[in-house]
Parts: sequence; structure tokens; C-alpha cells
Amino acid sequence: MDSLTVPSLSPSTGCQLSVDEMKLLAKLEEQNRLLETDSKSLYPLNGVLQSPTSPKTFSFEDDIWGNVIKEWDDWRKRKVGQIKVLIRRGIPAHLRPTLWQLLCDAQNVAVQQKYSDLLNCSSPSETLILRDLTRILPQHQLFHNKVATCQKPLFNVLKAYSILDREIGYCQGSVFIVGLLLTQMAEEEAFYVFVRLMKDFRMRDLYRSNMVELGCCIHQFDAMIKDELPELYSHFQTQGFHTSMFSSSWFLNILLSSLPFTAAIRIFDIFMCEGLEIVFRVGLALLHMKQTDLIKLDVEGMMNCLENLESWASDPDGIIEAAYQIKYNPSRMKQLRQEYASIKTKKLEEQEELKGLSSENKHLKQRLALLEKRCSEKLVSQLKKELEKTRLNTVRSQSTLKEMQANILQMEESRAVSNEDSVMYLQTELISHRLQEAEALTELRVLKQHIKDLEEKWQRQQVNCGGQQRVSSAQNELQVELLNTRLKETLTQAALKESRHRLMKLQTENKIYSNQLKQIEAHINSQQDHLQELTSQNQDLCSQLQQSRQQFSTVQYKRKEKQDKEGANLSIIAVLQKQITELQIQIQSLSKHTTSFFQPAPKPSTSTSLKHNDT
Repeated sequence: MDSLTVPSLSPSTGCQLSVDEMKLLAKLEEQNRLLETDSKSLYPLNGVLQSPTSPKTFSFEDDIWGNVIKEWDDWRKRKVGQIKVLIRRGIPAHLRPTLWQLLCDAQNVAVQQKYSDLLNCSSPSETLILRDLTRILPQHQLFHNKVATCQKPLFNVLKAYSILDREIGYCQGSVFIVGLLLTQMAEEEAFYVFVRLMKDFRMRDLYRSNMVELGCCIHQFDAMIKDELPELYSHFQTQGFHTSMFSSSWFLNILLSSLPFTAAIRIFDIFMCEGLEIVFRVGLALLHMKQTDLIKLDVEGMMNCLENLESWASDPDGIIEAAYQIKYNPSRMKQLRQEYASIKTKKLEEQEELKGLSSENKHLKQRLALLEKRCSEKLVSQLKKELEKTRLNTVRSQSTLKEMQANILQMEESRAVSNEDSVMYLQTELISHRLQEAEALTELRVLKQHIKDLEEKWQRQQVNCGGQQRVSSAQNELQVELLNTRLKETLTQAALKESRHRLMKLQTENKIYSNQLKQIEAHINSQQDHLQELTSQNQDLCSQLQQSRQQFSTVQYKRKEKQDKEGANLSIIAVLQKQITELQIQIQSLSKHTTSFFQPAPKPSTSTSLKHNDT
């Protein structure tokens, strides 16, 4: 919309006018001079109407509005300020349908399909529209006592637009706007006005699914609250109450769902002339009026208060006066739009980065699944090889164990037989040699006693014998006997030494056999330890075999489960492909009966000269 400046109403500015028109213009110029004189009560420096105490109608109001409608082309080009002043003071109810159509240039709207043709088509949003109409119409005061008459035309207009503009389709906030249009004009006229509103009044951008324009408006409104109402803004922040919780519906339906009908229709008059600026102004004015009450409420209380404004917004003139006392800086709004665009760009970059990371994560998951599948197959083959190897090792260990057990039994049997024979033989020999030694010792004692007896006898004979001959003969006999005895003693001693030597030899052999027996026992113990070790190894191998079997069964179960999942996914994919094929067939069938929605864009509408430059 153009910025509001009140141009001069001098007749010299226009082309040749009739006498009646000159009189009307002279009266209007005089009235404007009176209004400009009282600047404190009516106009600030920017020429915006502020005082509700000024007369609501001129004495020549009908003549002026009649002249406005009659000379609309001239007024919209040269007298934009006067049009805004008149609209803020109120449009006569019987002229409102005509003025609304003129303000949005609905007569020149270009659509490639007629309204009647659009009604004959089907829309995918029909069910959603009917559901919202059934829920909204009986409860809202805008449609009070008009449900039966409004529902069918309202459904038709919303359906027709959802077919015309399939990108936007249907939005819930449009119910209130179309409903208000239907209270003022016929069904087809309301449709063309709504098309123009969507195209030229930023409503189409507000209804987009990405909500960029709506987010920008909320960001601007939030900044205005922070600048104009810092105490209330601080309370919102403390309570965690975000502006979007209540202001989104204000922008989407131009406050129609919140204000009483009398105030809503006056606000909508100004919106048709100045655009969304009035929503910012009225929204901030309402918050300013109820700032004291809102600061005392919690989140739920503030939400209930801001969603139901009928009880404290019943004075349209007071609301409009308060709205135009709000400071609205187009430069500041442009700066906030750029700020929001940079924030949105940063968020989009983060989302793109996040999307890239998600895609990479998905790719890595797929790769991981493929690697797991390959690893599982490799693990299965490896486990099979290990299982076979373990089985071979188990068989070998069992055969070795059996051989060792047989060898141990054989050694024990041979050792028992040989040890018993050798020990008994050694014991018998030892006993016999000890007996021989005892006999030899006995004979030696007898010989010694005999020698002693002979010596004694010899001495006695020497004493008793008197002659030398007798002594020598006896001596010789005794000597011979003594020599014999000594010879026997020598032989006996030799036999004794031989016996002792054999005894020592037997003892040595006994020690050798004892050592051999100890070695055999030690060998048997070591073989038994080895047997126990082999037994424990066999048990370990059996446990490993059992674990390998369990792992193998687990892997097989997981593999089977994965195959089942893949089969289920394949079935789902087949169903989805079937649905896609059916949808493609439906699209092809629909494309035969529908054509493109818009003709090449017409020349810019002259009604845009009435828009306010708030973007």
C-alpha cells in the first residue's frame, strides 16, 4: 500500500469537472482544512485520523461516497489520503460490497476457469472443509443465525479456490474471511474478491505451508511489543508465553475470529485499503489497552483473554483511535523483515546441513547394514570352519586320551608284575645270604674257640712235658693243627667276605630297583597329570563347541529375522508401488479434465496503489 499522505483537494489538480463535483470537492477541502487546524485532537504530523470524537459522517457523506464510487479511477489515483480518511471513519453498510470490490479491483481479476466450472470439479480438501465448517460455524458469532444459509456458499467458495490454487489449497483461517465476504455480497463476487485478496494482499504468502511470511509477521509484531510494551514483553518472557500463540490467528484471519462483528468489519474495511498494517496497529493497541490485566495472568489466563476479545473490544472507534496512536515505522518494519530473512536463511542453512547429515547418516546406516550382512555371512563361514576344526581337535584329543589311558594301564600292569617278582627274588636271596653269613660266623666262633683251646692245651703240655722230644713232637702236632685251623679260619673269612660282597651287591641292586620304581611312579603321576590336563582341555573344547553351536544358531536366527524383515519391506514396497500406480492413473484421468489455473500475469492492478508499503 502507498504511504498515507493527504493530497490537496484543489480543483486545479484534476481534469475538467462538473459544477456539482466542484462543489463537493470544495466542501471536502474545507472540511480537511478544519481537521488539519485541530492537529492535537484529530491529526498528528503524518495526517492520520486519531480522534473518535470527530463527526462520524459529513453532512454530505452520501454525496461524497457516491462521488467516490462514480469517479473511482480519479479518486484512487489522486486522492488516496482522502479515501483512507473516509474509510477509517467508516464505510456505509449499503455501499460496503461495492467499495470492497473497487478497493481490491475484483472486476479485473483474471482466472483461467470460471467459478461455475470450478464448482463442477472435485477437490481433495472437501472433507477437511466440511469438517471445519461443521465445527466453526455454530460456535462463532460471525455466523450467528446464518449457519444454514452460509454453509453451502462458504463451502463452494473454499472448494473453488482450493481447486484454482492447488499449491495453497485450503487454509482454516480463510473460513472467516470468506464468511465475512459472503455476509456482504453474492457467492461469485465473494470468490473473486477472495482471489484478489490472496494474490495482492499477502494472504497467499501467509497461507503457504512453509509459513515464512507468517513467521516474519510474528517476528515484526514481537519486536513491536518489545519496543512499545517492554513491561508486558518481559512478563511474556517470564511466563514462556510466545507471541505466536495468539497472534498467528490474528494475521491469518485479520482478527475476524477474535473481535466482535462490528469491530471486525470496521478493521476489515481498513485492511482492504491499507493492508496488514492495521493488524499490527490493532493488535498492539489491544495489548496496550489490556496490559495491566494481562500482567496479572498466567499463560492459560492470557491465552483465554486474547482469544476472546468480544467482552472488551466492543467500541470500534476507540479501537481504531488507539490503533493510530501506535508508532508504526515502515523503515523499522523493513529492517525487521531483513533481520527475519537472515535468521530464516541461517535456519535453512542449518536445516540443509542437518538434512545432509541425516542423508549421510542414512547412507552410513545402509552401509553399516550391508557390512553387518557381509560380516554375518563371513562370521557364519568362519564359525563353520572353527566348528569343523574344533570337532577334529576333539576327535584327536579323544583318541590321544584313549591311547594314553591304554599305555598307563599297560605300564601299571607290567610294573606290578615285574616289581613283585624282583622284590620277592631279592628278599629270598637276601635271607639265604644272611643265613650263610650266620653259619659262617658260627663256624668262625667255633674255630676261634678251638684255637684257644689248643693254645691252652699247648701251654699245659709244655709245662707238664719233661723231655724235649716229647715237647717237639707235641709241638709239631699242635702247630699242624693250628695251621689247619688258621687255614680253615682264612677260608671262612674269605667266604664271609664273599658273602658280604654279594650282600652289598644285592643291596645295591635293591636300591637301583627302588630308584627305578620311584621313577616309574613319578612317570605314572606325570602321565596322570597329563591325562587330567587332556581331560580339562577336552572339557574346554566341548564348551567351546557348545558356544560355537549357540553362536551359529544365534547368527542363523538373526539372519532369518533379517530375511523376514526384508520380505515384509518388499511387500510394503509392492503395496506402495501399487498405490503410486493407482495415484498416477488418477492424476492422468484428472489431467484430462483440468487445465492450467492461471493465464499469463495481467498488468499490475491499479488497486495496489492503495496498499500500504509495510513490506
